[in-house]
Amino acid sequence: MTVLTRRMSYWLVAVVIATGLASSVADAQPTRPPPKIGVVDLDRLVRESPQAQNAKKNMAERFAKRKHALEAASAELQSEMDRLKNNADSMSDDERDQLSSKIRDDKHQLQLKQSQYNDDVSDAEQKELDHMRSDLRQVIDDYAKNNGYDLIMGDSVLYASDSVDITDAILQRLKTQADQDAKQAKDSQKAKNAAEGGDPAD
Repeated sequence: MTVLTRRMSYWLVAVVIATGLASSVADAQPTRPPPKIGVVDLDRLVRESPQAQNAKKNMAERFAKRKHALEAASAELQSEMDRLKNNADSMSDDERDQLSSKIRDDKHQLQLKQSQYNDDVSDAEQKELDHMRSDLRQVIDDYAKNNGYDLIMGDSVLYASDSVDITDAILQRLKTQADQDAKQAKDSQKAKNAAEGGDPAD
């Protein structure tokens, strides 16, 4: 047997031994289960959750007075513009100039108020959305921990099969939480009324 042949034989034996050892180590280690992954449609949660509906209702009530005032001012401005258009020929120069000047001023003021209103509504909506997302995150975290999930994905998911979509389950959790919050608020109001000597709310 040549030196080269002996070296090749030793090398093959070493490879066989190393392979056997690696296989034995792998067999001795427990098999790790695949990670449990879930996907949540956050846009749907924001649209359909009771918390989102309550936020929209609160926003509408909060800005209702200003909205109605803007609508009334807009209707008044339109009435002035119609009056100028229809009666310009029968007006004196002073009357026409005064009305035209008033229309310009009213239009400018309305635009300013409308712009401020839009900014205030946008800021309030963003705050509501941030608060809602924080609540959603807490519900999702609790659900994941209680159900053994290793990873929950939300935004920027291009595709997810129904088997990993847990949006319905999260929505149900949110509805349950909303019911509990409503009951707690009702009980608190009853207790407050009783303490003040009034009739408990039905």
